[in-house]
Amino acid sequence: MVYADLAFVGGIVRTVDGTGEPATAVAVRDGTIVAVGHDVADLIGPRTEVVDLHGGALLPGFQDAHVHPAFAGLSMLTCDLADAAGADDALALVAGYAAAHPERKWITGSGWSMEWFPGGTPDREILDAVVPDRPVYLTNRDGHGAWVNTRALDLAGVDSGTPDPPDGRIERGPDGAPQGTLHEGAALLVGRLAPEATPHERLDGLLLAQGSGGIATAVSTSSPDCSPGANAASARPVRPARPARPVMPVVPAASGPRA
Repeated sequence: MVYADLAFVGGIVRTVDGTGEPATAVAVRDGTIVAVGHDVADLIGPRTEVVDLHGGALLPGFQDAHVHPAFAGLSMLTCDLADAAGADDALALVAGYAAAHPERKWITGSGWSMEWFPGGTPDREILDAVVPDRPVYLTNRDGHGAWVNTRALDLAGVDSGTPDPPDGRIERGPDGAPQGTLHEGAALLVGRLAPEATPHERLDGLLLAQGSGGIATAVSTSSPDCSPGANAASARPVRPARPARPVMPVVPAASGPRA
Protein backbone atom coordinates (compact mmCIF):
# COMPACT_ATOMS: atom_id res chain seq x y z
CA MET A 1 0.00 0.00 0.00
CA VAL A 2 1.32 3.43 -0.95
CA TYR A 3 0.30 5.82 1.78
CA ALA A 4 -0.22 9.56 1.61
CA ASP A 5 2.48 11.94 2.77
CA LEU A 6 -0.09 14.34 4.19
CA ALA A 7 -3.72 14.06 5.20
CA PHE A 8 -6.21 16.73 6.27
CA VAL A 9 -9.14 15.41 8.30
CA GLY A 10 -12.06 16.65 10.35
CA GLY A 11 -12.76 19.83 8.40
CA ILE A 12 -15.01 21.41 5.82
CA VAL A 13 -13.29 21.02 2.45
CA ARG A 14 -14.55 23.39 -0.22
CA THR A 15 -13.72 21.60 -3.46
CA VAL A 16 -15.27 24.20 -5.83
CA ASP A 17 -16.13 21.30 -8.13
CA GLY A 18 -19.57 22.57 -9.05
CA THR A 19 -21.58 20.22 -6.86
CA GLY A 20 -21.66 22.52 -3.85
CA GLU A 21 -21.11 19.55 -1.56
CA PRO A 22 -18.15 19.90 0.83
CA ALA A 23 -15.88 17.01 1.73
CA THR A 24 -14.22 16.51 5.11
CA ALA A 25 -10.84 14.99 4.26
CA VAL A 26 -8.01 15.29 1.73
CA ALA A 27 -4.96 13.09 1.12
CA VAL A 28 -1.79 14.28 -0.61
CA ARG A 29 1.12 12.28 -2.03
CA ASP A 30 4.22 13.74 -3.68
CA GLY A 31 2.59 17.18 -3.79
CA THR A 32 -0.52 15.90 -5.58
CA ILE A 33 -4.02 15.49 -4.15
CA VAL A 34 -4.81 11.77 -4.41
CA ALA A 35 -8.12 11.64 -2.55
CA VAL A 36 -10.94 13.96 -1.52
CA GLY A 37 -13.88 12.70 0.46
CA HIS A 38 -15.07 11.85 3.94
CA ASP A 39 -12.69 9.01 4.82
CA VAL A 40 -9.04 8.76 3.82
CA ALA A 41 -8.06 6.41 6.66
CA ASP A 42 -6.83 3.71 4.29
CA LEU A 43 -4.24 6.18 2.92
CA ILE A 44 -2.84 7.11 6.34
CA GLY A 45 0.31 5.19 7.19
CA PRO A 46 2.93 5.35 9.96
CA ARG A 47 4.76 8.24 8.28
CA THR A 48 1.77 10.22 7.09
CA GLU A 49 1.49 13.70 8.59
CA VAL A 50 -2.10 14.09 9.74
CA VAL A 51 -3.54 17.59 10.18
CA ASP A 52 -6.75 17.75 12.20
CA LEU A 53 -8.72 20.75 10.93
CA HIS A 54 -10.96 20.74 14.02
CA GLY A 55 -13.96 21.74 11.95
CA GLY A 56 -12.15 24.52 10.11
CA ALA A 57 -12.37 25.20 6.39
CA LEU A 58 -9.86 23.99 3.81
CA LEU A 59 -9.92 25.93 0.52
CA PRO A 60 -8.13 25.66 -2.81
CA GLY A 61 -5.08 27.91 -2.85
CA PHE A 62 -5.13 31.18 -4.74
CA GLN A 63 -2.33 31.88 -7.21
CA ASP A 64 -1.15 35.45 -7.73
CA ALA A 65 0.43 36.12 -11.11
CA HIS A 66 2.02 39.47 -10.19
CA VAL A 67 3.33 39.93 -6.68
CA HIS A 68 6.46 40.92 -4.76
CA PRO A 69 6.17 38.70 -1.67
CA ALA A 70 9.56 39.21 -0.04
CA PHE A 71 9.44 42.98 -0.66
CA ALA A 72 5.93 43.14 0.81
CA GLY A 73 7.02 41.21 3.88
CA LEU A 74 10.09 43.38 4.36
CA SER A 75 7.86 46.44 4.15
CA MET A 76 5.79 45.08 7.01
CA LEU A 77 8.95 44.45 9.03
CA THR A 78 10.27 47.99 8.56
CA CYS A 79 8.40 51.34 8.70
CA ASP A 80 5.06 50.18 7.36
CA LEU A 81 2.80 53.01 6.18
CA ALA A 82 0.22 50.87 4.37
CA ASP A 83 -2.46 51.39 7.02
CA ALA A 84 -1.89 55.11 7.50
CA ALA A 85 -4.98 57.29 7.03
CA GLY A 86 -3.11 60.17 5.40
CA ALA A 87 0.00 62.34 5.47
CA ASP A 88 -0.20 63.30 9.15
CA ASP A 89 -0.73 59.71 10.18
CA ALA A 90 2.20 58.59 8.02
CA LEU A 91 4.49 61.19 9.57
CA ALA A 92 3.46 60.06 13.05
CA LEU A 93 4.26 56.45 12.12
CA VAL A 94 7.67 57.46 10.77
CA ALA A 95 8.45 59.42 13.94
CA GLY A 96 7.32 56.53 16.12
CA TYR A 97 9.32 53.98 14.17
CA ALA A 98 12.46 56.12 14.31
CA ALA A 99 12.07 56.60 18.07
CA ALA A 100 11.56 52.86 18.58
CA HIS A 101 14.65 51.98 16.53
CA PRO A 102 17.52 54.29 17.55
CA GLU A 103 19.97 51.60 16.43
CA ARG A 104 19.00 51.87 12.76
CA LYS A 105 21.31 54.08 10.72
CA TRP A 106 18.65 54.39 8.02
CA ILE A 107 14.88 54.59 8.41
CA THR A 108 13.44 52.54 5.56
CA GLY A 109 9.94 51.44 4.77
CA SER A 110 7.07 51.60 2.33
CA GLY A 111 3.36 52.14 1.86
CA TRP A 112 2.67 55.87 1.44
CA SER A 113 0.05 56.91 -1.07
CA MET A 114 0.34 59.71 -3.62
CA GLU A 115 -3.13 61.11 -2.95
CA TRP A 116 -2.06 62.13 0.55
CA PHE A 117 0.12 64.92 -0.84
CA PRO A 118 -0.40 67.91 -3.17
CA GLY A 119 0.48 66.80 -6.67
CA GLY A 120 1.23 63.32 -5.33
CA THR A 121 4.75 64.37 -4.35
CA PRO A 122 5.64 64.51 -0.63
CA ASP A 123 8.49 66.90 0.17
CA ARG A 124 11.61 66.37 2.19
CA GLU A 125 10.99 69.19 4.65
CA ILE A 126 8.01 67.58 6.37
CA LEU A 127 10.08 64.39 6.67
CA ASP A 128 13.01 66.41 8.05
CA ALA A 129 10.69 67.69 10.77
CA VAL A 130 10.23 64.18 12.22
CA VAL A 131 13.63 62.61 11.38
CA PRO A 132 16.28 65.31 10.87
CA ASP A 133 19.39 63.37 11.88
CA ARG A 134 19.20 60.08 9.93
CA PRO A 135 18.54 59.31 6.28
CA VAL A 136 14.97 58.24 5.48
CA TYR A 137 14.02 56.24 2.37
CA LEU A 138 10.35 55.30 1.96
CA THR A 139 8.98 53.73 -1.21
CA ASN A 140 5.38 54.40 -2.17
CA ARG A 141 2.79 51.67 -2.18
CA ASP A 142 3.12 50.90 -5.88
CA GLY A 143 6.91 50.63 -5.63
CA HIS A 144 7.55 53.16 -8.39
CA GLY A 145 8.85 56.06 -6.34
CA ALA A 146 10.46 57.08 -3.07
CA TRP A 147 10.09 59.80 -0.48
CA VAL A 148 13.37 60.86 1.08
CA ASN A 149 14.59 63.45 3.57
CA THR A 150 17.40 65.97 3.22
CA ARG A 151 19.91 63.80 5.03
CA ALA A 152 19.40 60.97 2.53
CA LEU A 153 19.79 63.32 -0.44
CA ASP A 154 22.98 64.80 1.03
CA LEU A 155 24.52 61.37 1.61
CA ALA A 156 23.72 60.40 -1.99
CA GLY A 157 25.10 63.65 -3.35
CA VAL A 158 21.82 64.46 -5.07
CA ASP A 159 21.45 68.22 -5.52
CA SER A 160 20.33 70.84 -8.01
CA GLY A 161 23.13 69.84 -10.38
CA THR A 162 22.20 66.15 -10.46
CA PRO A 163 20.63 65.23 -13.81
CA ASP A 164 17.57 63.03 -14.04
CA PRO A 165 18.52 59.44 -14.89
CA PRO A 166 17.23 58.06 -18.21
CA ASP A 167 14.64 55.94 -16.41
CA GLY A 168 13.40 58.36 -13.76
CA ARG A 169 12.80 61.89 -12.56
CA ILE A 170 13.84 63.98 -9.57
CA GLU A 171 11.04 66.26 -8.38
CA ARG A 172 12.50 69.73 -7.90
CA GLY A 173 11.62 72.96 -6.18
CA PRO A 174 11.61 76.38 -7.90
CA ASP A 175 15.37 76.68 -7.34
CA GLY A 176 16.06 73.30 -8.96
CA ALA A 177 16.93 71.59 -5.67
CA PRO A 178 15.51 68.11 -5.07
CA GLN A 179 12.06 68.42 -3.52
CA GLY A 180 12.02 64.99 -1.80
CA THR A 181 10.17 62.73 -4.24
CA LEU A 182 12.13 60.48 -6.61
CA HIS A 183 10.34 58.69 -9.44
CA GLU A 184 11.21 55.30 -10.89
CA GLY A 185 14.97 54.92 -11.51
CA ALA A 186 15.73 58.17 -9.72
CA ALA A 187 14.78 56.45 -6.45
CA LEU A 188 17.89 54.29 -6.73
CA LEU A 189 20.11 57.36 -6.59
CA VAL A 190 19.37 57.20 -2.86
CA GLY A 191 18.09 53.64 -2.49
CA ARG A 192 21.45 52.16 -3.53
CA LEU A 193 22.91 53.49 -0.28
CA ALA A 194 20.25 52.04 2.01
CA PRO A 195 21.34 48.89 3.87
CA GLU A 196 20.42 45.70 2.06
CA ALA A 197 18.22 43.22 3.87
CA THR A 198 20.09 40.19 5.18
CA PRO A 199 19.16 36.70 3.96
CA HIS A 200 17.44 36.06 7.31
CA GLU A 201 15.43 39.28 6.99
CA ARG A 202 14.37 38.42 3.44
CA LEU A 203 13.24 34.98 4.53
CA ASP A 204 11.36 36.44 7.51
CA GLY A 205 9.68 38.85 5.09
CA LEU A 206 8.68 36.05 2.73
CA LEU A 207 7.27 33.94 5.57
CA LEU A 208 5.34 36.94 6.90
CA ALA A 209 3.92 37.80 3.46
CA GLN A 210 2.84 34.25 2.71
CA GLY A 211 0.51 34.25 5.69
CA SER A 212 -1.09 37.59 4.96
CA GLY A 213 -3.35 37.03 1.98
CA GLY A 214 -4.27 33.37 1.52
CA ILE A 215 -1.92 33.08 -1.47
CA ALA A 216 -0.67 29.54 -2.13
CA THR A 217 1.60 30.24 -5.12
CA ALA A 218 3.03 33.52 -6.34
CA VAL A 219 4.82 34.67 -9.47
CA SER A 220 7.51 37.14 -8.47
CA THR A 221 7.78 39.92 -11.03
CA SER A 222 11.22 41.02 -9.92
CA SER A 223 14.36 39.03 -9.33
CA PRO A 224 15.44 39.20 -6.66
CA ASP A 225 12.17 40.08 -4.98
CA CYS A 226 13.71 42.17 -2.26
CA SER A 227 15.83 45.27 -1.71
CA PRO A 228 17.93 46.77 -4.54
CA GLY A 229 21.13 44.82 -5.12
CA ALA A 230 20.17 41.92 -2.85
CA ASN A 231 21.04 38.41 -3.96
CA ALA A 232 18.04 36.12 -3.71
CA ALA A 233 20.21 33.03 -4.09
CA SER A 234 21.95 33.84 -0.83
CA ALA A 235 18.67 33.38 1.02
CA ARG A 236 18.19 29.78 -0.08
CA PRO A 237 20.40 28.09 2.54
CA VAL A 238 18.67 29.98 5.35
CA ARG A 239 15.74 28.08 6.83
CA PRO A 240 13.97 28.31 10.17
CA ALA A 241 13.92 25.18 12.30
CA ARG A 242 10.19 24.68 11.60
CA PRO A 243 8.97 26.96 8.81
CA ALA A 244 5.34 27.97 8.63
CA ARG A 245 3.46 25.49 6.46
CA PRO A 246 2.60 25.62 3.68
CA VAL A 247 5.61 27.58 2.45
CA MET A 248 4.39 29.61 -0.51
CA PRO A 249 6.22 28.69 -3.72
CA VAL A 250 7.57 31.79 -5.46
CA VAL A 251 7.91 31.28 -9.21
CA PRO A 252 10.13 33.70 -11.17
CA ALA A 253 8.26 35.51 -13.92
CA ALA A 254 9.41 35.32 -17.51
CA SER A 255 11.91 38.03 -18.39
CA GLY A 256 10.33 41.34 -19.21
CA PRO A 257 9.91 44.87 -17.94
CA ARG A 258 9.85 45.34 -14.19
CA ALA A 259 6.49 46.38 -12.75
